[in-house]
Amino acid sequence: MEGDDCNETVDPITPQLRAIDAINPMDAAFNDALAAGITSAMIGPGSANVVGGQFAFIKTHGRCIDHMIVKAPAAMKVAFGENPKVNYSGQGTSPSTRMAIAAMLREELTKAKNYREKQKKNKDEPKDFRYECWLPVLNGEIPLKAHAHRADDILTAVRIAKEFGLRMTLDHCSEGHLIMDELMEAGYPAI
Repeated sequence: MEGDDCNETVDPITPQLRAIDAINPMDAAFNDALAAGITSAMIGPGSANVVGGQFAFIKTHGRCIDHMIVKAPAAMKVAFGENPKVNYSGQGTSPSTRMAIAAMLREELTKAKNYREKQKKNKDEPKDFRYECWLPVLNGEIPLKAHAHRADDILTAVRIAKEFGLRMTLDHCSEGHLIMDELMEAGYPAI
């Protein structure tokens, strides 16, 4: 559908996608936001993919996205649970389980870490567009934005962020109240 640029649903791992390439500053929602007093917004890909892509923090006033950017990339979107499962199991491909979601994310993060190490050792190493976008995440410059509703999905997100030493926000965190002690101990912000 025209104008629906929220999810690229042909590959579950798309870290190279940039929200700034899908934002239409001419959309009436920007005028509505300004009228309501909202002067900036964090905008990113949807949660159909295990890795959805890069968020941007932008001003809500303007006609050219390049002039509206406050910070881009500002975060990397990852999703746990139902959204990636439903989207890809219907296509007869992975992920169709929570185990596959976690495994795919770990594999991607491991490849990104290996890429970073290779780049550090050899400055002449050719850049890989897919893994270059992970460097701000791995270097702690931007967080993962983890879409997670169920308590077990939230704890999987925490487990993976800890394994890789990453900053993270827990977005939605619907069942966070059920695991409050664990979340307090983990220390990741919940939105």
